[in-house]
Amino acid sequence: MRTTSITPSKAAPSAQHPEIPVNSGIEPRAPLGAGAVIGESFSILLKNIVHVIVASAAPMILFFLPIGFMIGSNQMLDLKAPQFNWSVLLINFAISLFAMCAALSVSAAAVNKLAYDAKHLRTVKASTYLKSTLSAAPIVTLFTLAIGAALLLVQVSIFALSSVSPVLTFFTFPVFFVVYFWTVAACSLMPAVAVVEKAGLSSLKRSIALTKGYRLPVLGTIFLAGLCSIAIQIAISIFTFLVTLTASLASETLGAILSFASSLVAFALMIGYLCIVTSLIYIRLREIKEGAGIDQIEAVFE
Repeated sequence: MRTTSITPSKAAPSAQHPEIPVNSGIEPRAPLGAGAVIGESFSILLKNIVHVIVASAAPMILFFLPIGFMIGSNQMLDLKAPQFNWSVLLINFAISLFAMCAALSVSAAAVNKLAYDAKHLRTVKASTYLKSTLSAAPIVTLFTLAIGAALLLVQVSIFALSSVSPVLTFFTFPVFFVVYFWTVAACSLMPAVAVVEKAGLSSLKRSIALTKGYRLPVLGTIFLAGLCSIAIQIAISIFTFLVTLTASLASETLGAILSFASSLVAFALMIGYLCIVTSLIYIRLREIKEGAGIDQIEAVFE
């Protein structure tokens, strides 16, 4: 009686992974886990809300507000003023834009470090992050300006093509949205890479490599985080509006101060929350692609 043998290539599915044929070369891709990222980001934010506000708001106060007071005269805002000068306006705008990008870069770097400490259950000290993350700020600022300029150039080009023929609008606008969303997903981890890995000019390339194969989940997670940050801002705005309105009845100056402070806090929480989310995405993608646990990631700060 003849017996037949089964070659390895014809073997039955593995008992551990019955859904995947043996030697098929197919491996299940680990999910990013958007829900887990969003949930953990809220946990880190609520447990360290004061530190997040300090780490996010302090750079804006130190970098941007002095320049805003320096160039924010009433005359500059009055386009009909006899001494109004467009060249001065453009220079002031460029300085303000650079200062804002620098402030946001330092904030992003500081909150990234804060998120890693919170993830590792270490003591969070916002006052120690600003100095330690200044080295990454120039790289983050440079890439932020470059990415913004590139997207603006693409947008201007698409509007120019659309003005030539209305038919081109149906083709050019989808291209812009694809380019925009791809850029957001691919470049979102650049601040975390610049801070954690100290990758310098390679930070953007590293972010693109880490997000490869996960850009739709990354974009979806960032989109959900954006909705959450909007909800946070709305809740804070409603509360502070009522407080400011009450304070204004007693003193207009006090009302103005509270209004400015509440706007700064709301903006700081929005930036801080989004930075926490991108930090957790970075950690998760390194776990998936490189098997790097939080211990290996945190070791770079030692």
